[in-house]
Amino acid sequence: MRSWLTAVFLVMCSMSSWANHIIGGDISVARRSTSSNDFTITLTLIYDANLRNTEDNAFVSVFRKSDNSRIEDLTLARVAKQELPYTNARCVGSPSDAKNTLIRYTVNASFSAAAYNAAGGFYLAWEECCRNGSLLNIQTPSRVGLVFYAELPPLATVNSSPVFKAPEIKYICAGKDVEADFSATDTDKDELTYSIVTPFIGSTDGGGTFPTKAQSGPYKRATWANGFDSTKAISGKTPLKIDPKTGKITVNASQLGSFAFAVRCEEYRNGVKIGEVRREFVFQVVDCISSLPSAVFINVKSATAGVVPTIQSNGHVSALTMCGIDSAVLKPDDEDPQWAYEWQRDGKTIEGNTSASQTVKQAGVYTLLKRFAQSCSAEEVATNTTTVNLKSTPSVKITSSRPLPFCDSDSTNLSIETAAGSTVAWKYNGQAVGSNASTLYYVKQAGTYQVTATDGVSQCQAKDSVIVKLIAGPPAPISISGPPIFCANDSVKLATTNVKTYEYVWYQDRVPIFSVITNELYPQKSGKYSVAVVDTATRCATRSLVLEIIVKPSPKVTLDSIAPLCTTALQAITLRGTPAGGVFSGNGVTGNRFVSQNLAAGSYPITYTYTNPEGCSAKATRLARLSPPPRIDGTDKWIMVKGDSIELRMLPPLNSTVSWFPSIGLSNPTAARPYASPDRTTTYTLTVSTPEGCVSEKKITVLVIDLNIPNGFTPNDDGSNDTWEIGGITEYPNCTVEVLNRWGNVVFSSKGYTTPWDGRWNGELVPVGMYYYQIYLREVAHKFTGSLSVIR
Repeated sequence: MRSWLTAVFLVMCSMSSWANHIIGGDISVARRSTSSNDFTITLTLIYDANLRNTEDNAFVSVFRKSDNSRIEDLTLARVAKQELPYTNARCVGSPSDAKNTLIRYTVNASFSAAAYNAAGGFYLAWEECCRNGSLLNIQTPSRVGLVFYAELPPLATVNSSPVFKAPEIKYICAGKDVEADFSATDTDKDELTYSIVTPFIGSTDGGGTFPTKAQSGPYKRATWANGFDSTKAISGKTPLKIDPKTGKITVNASQLGSFAFAVRCEEYRNGVKIGEVRREFVFQVVDCISSLPSAVFINVKSATAGVVPTIQSNGHVSALTMCGIDSAVLKPDDEDPQWAYEWQRDGKTIEGNTSASQTVKQAGVYTLLKRFAQSCSAEEVATNTTTVNLKSTPSVKITSSRPLPFCDSDSTNLSIETAAGSTVAWKYNGQAVGSNASTLYYVKQAGTYQVTATDGVSQCQAKDSVIVKLIAGPPAPISISGPPIFCANDSVKLATTNVKTYEYVWYQDRVPIFSVITNELYPQKSGKYSVAVVDTATRCATRSLVLEIIVKPSPKVTLDSIAPLCTTALQAITLRGTPAGGVFSGNGVTGNRFVSQNLAAGSYPITYTYTNPEGCSAKATRLARLSPPPRIDGTDKWIMVKGDSIELRMLPPLNSTVSWFPSIGLSNPTAARPYASPDRTTTYTLTVSTPEGCVSEKKITVLVIDLNIPNGFTPNDDGSNDTWEIGGITEYPNCTVEVLNRWGNVVFSSKGYTTPWDGRWNGELVPVGMYYYQIYLREVAHKFTGSLSVIR
């Protein structure tokens, strides 16, 4: 039991000893990819010169802000150890702690989207005990711990935390103005603000077991010693303060000793805070050795030919006189690594110059400030000045009348504005172009154009140059599909390259043809043709070569219409075409006549071709139509009873004319369907004529039957009308006569009608009433039907 307690005691003492040498540190979180939830967590610890050993691992815990729940604990491995010497150790003579040590721990971790989705975000903490007991601005420092702290938003907000720059390790010289950079960088370019805040002290008071891993917040803050707070963590003429935008710390301390403070860097995106990181640090305020640098003199390191220096007896250049195109390089007379130099122009620091030399081109008072490289305060400085005076120098700026670059088919004017009395000289690719005017006209070639203007009084020169580049226009080849001389009724095709991004404008005798916008043109008139091809991407155009087209006139040819003909007879028609002297062609053509011989009915194209003296031909075509004889549809035999009439239903072609012969017994001898009522059998001739003059004839016979069929008789044995007498029936001995009652039963039947019906059926008189007859005349194949009344 005693061994175990001893071991715990030794571990606690070791941890406490390890922690009380920590003078600063922070936590940062970097997202390794915007498309993943993989992060690198870094813990930075800064130790004083008394550090002996460090742990191989450190532990950082993650908590949810809304309820301080622990999400996970991360084990970080030590990856770097770096000595950080004091940048101004010279100021304290022979310090015992002239260097510090930076230890860095890291781990790569993948955060679960489900665990890290809380809207309020999360915080990371590292906690250790205890602080160095020599701190003057915190009560009971040896009994309170340190907490390094950083916040991050939910994973839905893609973000990496700000990262503090490497700490600037320096002594704070009492009574001196001292600056230190505590700014941070942010890969997301979010807005950062800085403030000095009270350090966290964690969950120990030195009286109990300190946790091996950070406890959840909220964390206690240190209790400031009397006379100190976050606005004066170091007291003095200028208490410790920080610029909220730049992160630059300034202080002029009045009390010697060690002082702890924390810098909070808050991260804002679109005006909303999304995270923060904190860096804790300890400054040592000491009495510094105070001395002034030796005097500094300014020399000219190099200069252009037009620079005139004013040099004092001690070698110091007090002034430079030069033209506006001149320049000079100023330098200190005693350049040495023990010195740090700063240049100012008209009292303002020239930013970005970290060297001892300074190039001067502008008028002004240039001040060289010389300090110790290990400066103890801003007051330790030696200065000297050089005044730069500029003579009257013309201002030259080349302008182009056309935006550069321009199309190789165009040109531009290059111009400058000059004062009266100035002279001008132009050069092209270093060679004089012989122009002394302020404008160089019709510049068409690519290259470098330079102009020099010389002031007539000061003789100072100003130069400017411009590089002219040309944009190549699109190719504009032009091709023709046939000879350039052709007849008007022929055609040729003019064409150029077909590219989707090109536009085309065709010209005839320099006049644009707006009706054609494609890469092809079919010219119809004589003229000189060309095409402009425009690249729609650059708007550059190229004009093609000119092609001369000659269109010879073609004759106007006509062919008279051809009268229709019939196939029923040999016919010939004389053909007539204009102008005279041409040639007729086609089936049935003989010379200038169309002959129907051996041609079937149909349409025959006849062509007349004429060639004029220029060799141009034209044609005209007509159809010669041969029609067959008209067809007459309809029966050629009709049967009727004498005294009746019958419609002769014939079907001649449409638009034909009709005539019947003889006309006796016809209602209309020119009608296609007349009514016939001859008193005897008659044969008619039907003649049909078409508009083409074709004629057909057909014989139609109307057979007249002379029968007298009574519609009733009185079979009552009174000797009058007792039988059904059919007049004329004896002319048809092969006839068949049947009588049917109203139920369709045959009550009388006879082949031939030699014995008239007496009104009996099976020897009995039929009842009085209505009966029906059927009389079939076999000789003429005709049937009569009707009704018959039996009366008594």
